[in-house]
Amino acid sequence: MRIPPFAALRAFEAVSRHKSVRKAAEELGVDHTVVSRHLRALQAVMDVQLVLTSRQGVALTAAGNDYAAVLTPAFAEIAAATTRLMREGRSANLTIWCLPGFAMRWLTPRLPDFHRRHPGVEISLRPSEVRPDLANFEADGEIHYGEPKEAGLRHAVLARPRVFPVASPSWLVAHPAATRVAGLPAMPLIHEESHRQWLDWFAAAGVPLPERLRGPRLWHAHLAVEAAKLGQGVALANELIAATEIAAGELTEIGATNVVLNPYVFVTRRDRWNEPAISRFRRWLLRQFSQDAAPVRPVAAGA
Repeated sequence: MRIPPFAALRAFEAVSRHKSVRKAAEELGVDHTVVSRHLRALQAVMDVQLVLTSRQGVALTAAGNDYAAVLTPAFAEIAAATTRLMREGRSANLTIWCLPGFAMRWLTPRLPDFHRRHPGVEISLRPSEVRPDLANFEADGEIHYGEPKEAGLRHAVLARPRVFPVASPSWLVAHPAATRVAGLPAMPLIHEESHRQWLDWFAAAGVPLPERLRGPRLWHAHLAVEAAKLGQGVALANELIAATEIAAGELTEIGATNVVLNPYVFVTRRDRWNEPAISRFRRWLLRQFSQDAAPVRPVAAGA
């Protein structure tokens, strides 16, 4: 049997699903250069071009599409079989994937409370922007921003936090035009993976959309909040990931807005919804959010 190196196959299969070397690297827990090296090695071994890379991203060739169509279900079957075997002796252990900023700033400080209340359930937390394949048991559950649409999943809405612009007090002193929401489109804005969140926020806040947005992309919400705290511009935040900095006076909310973009949700397979460990974790999450809930200020969005 002629089978290429397994690591190279995994890298190609992940790239084929995400159409992104960076996202494949995040899923596999390696640097993006490692994934690129595996792709080159696989194509060299097979003497077939499987992917095309450009400034716009990654595309599969016809041969790459055909190969991925075989590899993806094969890897899914291996993953599902492995998980079933592991679950037989570890039914009370949960693997939870979670957005990095939320995991670091909200969930991790509270996990000791869950372990104290449920000592028989062990949580393995994986911060990741990449969503797990719950259908094939890649994780037991996930905490996601935005309601999922996939069939076979069930979710509980944990919170619908306000989203608002923040900057450091010293930066605002140096940029007085940024103290009004209407002045923000001309300011250096700190973005996550794309400009999409800021564009959605301006639309919801009733601010005319600019032709061009300025500022760096930092990929993750917690990095954007940290950059704002260091005086690098204006970031979008919410009460769950920036409460500590706002209370400490390290960040200042700009304007008086009441914009909600997406909810945080807990997601798992529909057929696993009432499994004891998953049910305990879900109910604990809902209690935590209920205890932390702050009233949303009834103000109109705008300048």
